Amino acid sequence: MNNRSVEIGLFFSRIMIGLIFVLHGWSKFEGGISGTVGFFESIGIPGFLASVVAIIELAGGAAMILGLGTRVFAALFVVVMGGVLLTAKVGEPFMSGTEFDYLLLAGSLTLLFTGSRFLAVDHFFSRQGNTRQNVSA
Repeated sequence: MNNRSVEIGLFFSRIMIGLIFVLHGWSKFEGGISGTVGFFESIGIPGFLASVVAIIELAGGAAMILGLGTRVFAALFVVVMGGVLLTAKVGEPFMSGTEFDYLLLAGSLTLLFTGSRFLAVDHFFSRQGNTRQNVSA
């Protein structure tokens, strides 16, 4: 398997993970954030974190799709999914859709460690920077 194949695989993972987080972030705002605030408070999490999580999911998911700050947002997604699994889903390992949360955690960990350069804004800018460095040298 060559590097290009790996990068294309990571690209599809990045797009799907980003899309899922955009949709989940959007859904928290769509009907008003108050329902999510109430849920957070009912499981002992400060309500203001509902907005923080929703913004991370929405903005981070969009950035992930673009390949902008992939590793940074992957790290934030790892924190969010870790929080989900340790609070809302703690008593339900691999039940009631929790396996989906584990997949999002695993995918986010993968992108945290590998990044994703194929069709990524970050890669475009890093290549531009490298080109400028080489020209001026």
